[in-house]
Amino acid sequence: MRINLIQLSWFRGAADPVSLELDGKSTVVYGLNGSGKSSFVDAVEYLLKDGKIGHLSHEYSGKKQEKAVLNTHKPPAQKGEILIKFKDETELQVQIAQDGNAIITGADAVSMHTWDYPRIVLRQDEVAEFICDTKGGKYSALLPLLGLRQLEVAAENLRKLVKSVEEQAKLKETKFKLKEIAEKRKEIFGTENNGQIRSKIEDLHQMYCGTPPSPKELGSRCKELKSAIDGRISSSSAEHRLHVVLQDVAALKLKEHIGSVRGASAKLTQAIEPFIDERLRILESTGTFVDGLVDQEEVQCPACGRIISVHMFREHVNEERERLGKIIENFEAKKAAVSLLCDTVQSLKTSFKKSDVKSWRDEREEDSLKGNFEYLTSIDTSKLRTSCGEVDIKRIEDMFIPIIGAVASATQNPPPEAQQLSVDKNIVEVGEAVITSIAQADVVERVDALISFIQSLEQGIREKIRQRSTSLLAEISEDIRQMWAILYPEKSIKDIHFYSHEDANKAIDIGLKFYDVEQESPRLTLSEGYRNGLGLCIFLAMAKQEADKDRPMFLDDVVVSLDRNHRGMIADLLENEFGNRQVVIFTHDREWYTELRHQLDNKTWTFKSLLPYEAPKIGIRWSHKTTTFDDARAQLKERPDSAGNDARKIMDVELSFIAERLQIRLPYLRAEKNDKRMAHDFLERIIADGKKCYQIKSGAAYESHNDAIKALDNAHCLVISWANRGSHTFDLVRPEATKLINACEAALEVFKCISCKKAVWFANVEIAECVQCQCSQIRWRSGKG
Repeated sequence: MRINLIQLSWFRGAADPVSLELDGKSTVVYGLNGSGKSSFVDAVEYLLKDGKIGHLSHEYSGKKQEKAVLNTHKPPAQKGEILIKFKDETELQVQIAQDGNAIITGADAVSMHTWDYPRIVLRQDEVAEFICDTKGGKYSALLPLLGLRQLEVAAENLRKLVKSVEEQAKLKETKFKLKEIAEKRKEIFGTENNGQIRSKIEDLHQMYCGTPPSPKELGSRCKELKSAIDGRISSSSAEHRLHVVLQDVAALKLKEHIGSVRGASAKLTQAIEPFIDERLRILESTGTFVDGLVDQEEVQCPACGRIISVHMFREHVNEERERLGKIIENFEAKKAAVSLLCDTVQSLKTSFKKSDVKSWRDEREEDSLKGNFEYLTSIDTSKLRTSCGEVDIKRIEDMFIPIIGAVASATQNPPPEAQQLSVDKNIVEVGEAVITSIAQADVVERVDALISFIQSLEQGIREKIRQRSTSLLAEISEDIRQMWAILYPEKSIKDIHFYSHEDANKAIDIGLKFYDVEQESPRLTLSEGYRNGLGLCIFLAMAKQEADKDRPMFLDDVVVSLDRNHRGMIADLLENEFGNRQVVIFTHDREWYTELRHQLDNKTWTFKSLLPYEAPKIGIRWSHKTTTFDDARAQLKERPDSAGNDARKIMDVELSFIAERLQIRLPYLRAEKNDKRMAHDFLERIIADGKKCYQIKSGAAYESHNDAIKALDNAHCLVISWANRGSHTFDLVRPEATKLINACEAALEVFKCISCKKAVWFANVEIAECVQCQCSQIRWRSGKG
């Protein structure tokens, strides 16, 4: 699936059709920042991600990114177009309308859709993304490569099934109610078993109903018994009815419930505090996020920052909920405590609505509790359930505890009959709840057993995932170490490896040794440059796993933060590990481009240069040359001094490689001065040696290549007189700069054969210390110097 051509029209920076011709080869593309080189990478990402480009996913790009993917100056009648031709002569074409709707045609539309973007494309901002991702994010990124997606889907479905069972059975709520009933049972019945409670209710049934218990269900007997007790209370004296209600109020554990809410709030606050700084931005981005759900197919989650599709939102939120499980557990505990407090307040409010306590209430209002009862009448327990803060709790405490205190004082010496009615009423109510809870507890036990079984299946699948992934992770880790050793031959950082977390199912991280000290993460000690180098090795190691599919790789400005010493090793890495793969490199680094042009094999690599970008209507343009002198020419109009300075810098780099290839002997300089020689240093020595060493074929014999020496000598004179002046005094006019650029370009061309188009150092010959072009028209005999 090698690519022969990528053609763009009115897509991103392109205007009229512009083609990146690859011919199935690996290619290095140079262009200044803003020249449009990344538009070709955008086109590949657009196809691999269903019409989406990651760095364009934001609120301003439009629902289908139509405001970003199309050239801003596209004529109304034109469409954005992408054309990709493959080496097997199939092709894929995309037409993008003004509204962003795209039509994709071609035999390879489906097959290219199966390409895995993280194994195909690496951009500048993605180099260290994998390293900085979470353990779960690393797991998700590696999952497709591990070939375990189906097992992961099965395990994830089982996890969701557990959640669904819990929700359908209302497990948390039921367990909370059962706990509450158990506490009341202990208070009323102590250690009595179900049979003893049943007997007690049957005795009360005979006492109050006047007949032996009927053979009905015990629940029905409780209902009959409650009606009988309520009837007895209604027929009793006003004083007795008053004391029954007051005893019910006195039994309310308001103070205890207030303490429970405060305790739960304290635990929740303690759990949340570490997240406050990290999550504060969530509140600011929630509005944007919600709007995005309507307008975009992909949105950025305000909780973690990841770009996700809308249909994945629910699943993503569930993952976030699991990650914050302890906080949610504390939150649920607080909610339950608030619910119990609200029930107690509602019971208090209902009790004082009864006519039996009106006279007692009126008397207390005349004393000091008028405001307390007014607040009790006005309080809305439904609102309290959703917004119960410390201010509300303090108000409840200040207003209602005195009421219960007054009730407790009034019920210290109740009439015995009223007291007995109240006790018996509580026994029946709690007994009925206990009897009902038996069936509920049985349901909970069966649900827990089902959940346990499902969880055991999930864990079994996850254990298979862990076992199967271990060997492949070890293989990828070995590739990473080998690539790292090429980029960083020094041994200060070693034993880089993936490892799975024992305490988490979906978690993978990177370990290493930093000066022989074990590190759980590269983020602990590695600098940005080293992290980016490691990110590149990880990408290449994962891409290597798909070598059998022969899919191309695109590297877009991935060496920005790598220093020169390590950047220079990338050519060796690509040649050694990916000599049989198509690799397309985009860079704005002129010096690195020159290095690659000299280091990589011209048989399998091609080199292209973009002209500086001028305007959207003109679009992306190719230079007809592989050198970078067009960068200098672009500055002739406005800054001829800068154009001359650029020409000199290009010569500095180009001639250093040429001198190395021709084995030019230069005077020894100490330390870094060897690497800081300038163009005139190299030209002076190349010209001196070239008079004897550089030869051109004339008939059957060779003679000195005088034309080449003349061109080099001309460039040397202009570099000394004009280029250095442009660098130091900024006093260089446009005609001078133009002549300097042309002379420098001509000087470099003399090292290329006009017949075979190969450099003079293309091949070694049998004669010692001699190199020549492919057709042997020109040669350099270094032994003559």
